[in-house]
Amino acid sequence: MNHKKRREFLKKAGLLAAGSAMLPGLADGMTTTEHGSVNLKTEQSDYLPPTRAQRSWMDLGFGMFIHFGINTYYGLEWSDGTLDPSAFNPTDLDTDEWCRTAQHAGMKYIVLVAKHHDGFCLWPTAFTDYSVSSTPFKGDVVGELADSAKRYGLKFGLYYSLWDRHEPLHDSDEYAYVGFMKDQLTELLTNYGEVVELWFDGFWRKQNSGWSLPDGSHTPPADFVNNWRREGAFRWQMDHLYQFVKQIQPDCIIMNNATTRYPSLPLHPVDALCGEKATEVKDFKRVWNWLGRDRYYPMQIETTMSQMGRDQFTDGSWFWHEWDDSVASREQILGWLDIAAKMEANLLLNCGPGPEGRLRPIDVEVLESLRVG
Repeated sequence: MNHKKRREFLKKAGLLAAGSAMLPGLADGMTTTEHGSVNLKTEQSDYLPPTRAQRSWMDLGFGMFIHFGINTYYGLEWSDGTLDPSAFNPTDLDTDEWCRTAQHAGMKYIVLVAKHHDGFCLWPTAFTDYSVSSTPFKGDVVGELADSAKRYGLKFGLYYSLWDRHEPLHDSDEYAYVGFMKDQLTELLTNYGEVVELWFDGFWRKQNSGWSLPDGSHTPPADFVNNWRREGAFRWQMDHLYQFVKQIQPDCIIMNNATTRYPSLPLHPVDALCGEKATEVKDFKRVWNWLGRDRYYPMQIETTMSQMGRDQFTDGSWFWHEWDDSVASREQILGWLDIAAKMEANLLLNCGPGPEGRLRPIDVEVLESLRVG
């Protein structure tokens, strides 16, 4: 879809005016109604164009998400940072297969979970022993995938969990933990070339209040926004982290997972909105006043090839599980791509490689049948 068509689509769909997201810093210029809800600017005289970096990222359109880590070897979606890393041993790691499959499917980028909530790192970080360095594998999954992405013409992105259940500083010294994150982010953003996307997760772990939205409301009340801004964003020091990342990689698109409960609510500085499992057409707001001026924010929808889950995710797993042979059909994925196009969004489709380090054969079969783009 070219720039003119995108503009016409957004105007017709009303995506610039309606929706539910709120950026931190919106409080700089927002007012409240007599009922205490945020009085948002809902009329746009003209289309606000994406930045150059946003435009380049939007043009990617379709990508592969990779959940692979210590959880893969214990049959878990989440773990608590105490699992023995000696179990991690991909004997046939094939990141070329991941990227080749993505390329054949018509994907333009690939995003790897470099560190999940358990704190286990897929690169040999110097700042914790809970990483690939303490495993029989002793390789560098981040490095291998970055190299494979280059070979197959894919842009490379990373997921990094703010919540770290292994690192003691997370709970004992918040300011020191920010320094720990900066050290790890420096490794990721300087050792592996261009990082097109940085996907933060776990933001909500520092948020103790302001969880409730009025039933059926798409407009957050002012106290909801302010509570998140004053607690979560402050305790993570997200303004500082945002600028820190931009100093290293100015064009990296920074995102925040606000969970399936609050899709498209980026409550700290970001460059794009996150819509985990937002696979139905919705009119999320895309234009927000940030630091005194209106800006446009594109969106990414994340979902997974698995269609059967347990525990935390009953509608589809993110990591590999021996018992899970469910898979999204070709028609289902094409439907998600159609929804993403209607929402002017990217689609990031997850695969969970197995313990040996290869994609599930059923995922490869379906994805190679797509041939989109």
